[in-house]
Amino acid sequence: MRSILLITATTLGLAACAPHVRVRTSVAPDAHLSELKTFRVLAPPQRRADAPALAANDPMLDNSITNRELRSDLTRGLEGKGYALNRDHPDFVVAYYAGTREKMDTTYWQPEPLYRYRYWGRAYWAWPWYGSPIAEVKEYTQGSVIVDIVDAKTNQLVWRGQGTAPVANDPARYEKQLEKTLSAVLKKLPNAST
Repeated sequence: MRSILLITATTLGLAACAPHVRVRTSVAPDAHLSELKTFRVLAPPQRRADAPALAANDPMLDNSITNRELRSDLTRGLEGKGYALNRDHPDFVVAYYAGTREKMDTTYWQPEPLYRYRYWGRAYWAWPWYGSPIAEVKEYTQGSVIVDIVDAKTNQLVWRGQGTAPVANDPARYEKQLEKTLSAVLKKLPNAST
């Protein structure tokens, strides 16, 4: 019994330490997602000549390893949901974006009141004493993955999924966290109808 409790506590502890992926999706009111069967993944958009340089592992850098891995994860994820890759005549095209930004999480909290007892001649009276408020500041890097599904016939956006989560500065861990975030976004996309 004790080992079961220990395993359960360890599992819950590891789940609490894992970064949480927050996913939001939106669907166009006139979208007919059930009619979509085949797809093509678009190349990343061309950067302007005057745009600032990107880091070597930036997922939107067309020739980066991270970008190639993100593209292949996206293709595998869509195929896993029943959609077929068709580069010539797809029902929908997929645009994707990924990036990071520095975030700051600030939490203020007031400690519970403590009661100090003072003797005033007859009985003890409790007077509340409030400690100083405490501020906790955490800096972290937030990663975002956006997947857009665009109807190939009308060229209209029909579905968008966005996932955000804290990410690591280590390139290998960053790629795995991007994959996890992309997977969480694609879980919200309906499966292809047969």
